[in-house]
Amino acid sequence: MLKFIRVLLPSMFACGLFTTTTVLATPTSDAEQQTSQIQIEGKPVTVLTREWQYRIHRGSAIFIPAPGENAMSPGLLEYLRQQLNLLGWTTISFTPPPQPAEPNFTTEASEISKAGDGKVQDSGNNGTRKRSDDAWQQLQQTQQAYLQQALTQLQTSAQAFAGKKLLIAAGSSAALVLNLLKNNNIMAPDLLVLINPYAEEVAANAQLPKLLADLPLAVLDLQSPDANSASLATQSQRQQVYDSHPGYHSRQRLLALNSTQSTAYDVCLHLINQMGSGVVATTDENATKAVSP
Repeated sequence: MLKFIRVLLPSMFACGLFTTTTVLATPTSDAEQQTSQIQIEGKPVTVLTREWQYRIHRGSAIFIPAPGENAMSPGLLEYLRQQLNLLGWTTISFTPPPQPAEPNFTTEASEISKAGDGKVQDSGNNGTRKRSDDAWQQLQQTQQAYLQQALTQLQTSAQAFAGKKLLIAAGSSAALVLNLLKNNNIMAPDLLVLINPYAEEVAANAQLPKLLADLPLAVLDLQSPDANSASLATQSQRQQVYDSHPGYHSRQRLLALNSTQSTAYDVCLHLINQMGSGVVATTDENATKAVSP
């Protein structure tokens, strides 16, 4: 009889009769989704809200996709937006500032055979810069002003929800958010979640670890192997920053899988929910005040 049970149990596991509970990567229905609008630079921007569905309300999470994406672009953030509310979080997402077209470096055929003028300063082991210093500064200021207007409105609205306040930013939007927090332009969340953070300009990207070092709040830094090379370039320096600030309980988590894998989706969901639930909420006395644009 014992031998029969030993043979039967593996068969039952293989058939799925005994399974562990997990969150599927398939998006849930948007039947409960609420659509509203905010005004940014005099134009309406759609905001998507999914109210919490759980025995307790843990708090609210505002999502900031990378520039060029929208409030419900498919991928990791869309999965988190639809699944965190099933764990007790009210999720809020909006379309980030638009990403301008890449500069055109087309060379006229008549110019190809001409000698250079010696004005190019970039070294041979670096890529050609996409924009001049002035153009980069203008772009950054424009995108930050857009985010500041959006987050000032959304964070004020989120105060109506009890619980912790999460801010989840991906890609180059994460760098914009770090600058806004540094300058006290937006309210500090209880937990800042960065997903593959980077800045497009080399010098600005190199400053990200310093921005994090000066940030007095808890950070969850999620890094995947398929991230932009600029994000991978500062990964170890960011880790050193978190190791030197144990008081804020910040941490970096290196994902074993690419951010496009459904298993990685589940890992990110678990890490955000776990750390968001455990972080100490910011009190009214030490919360950073939002500054009107």
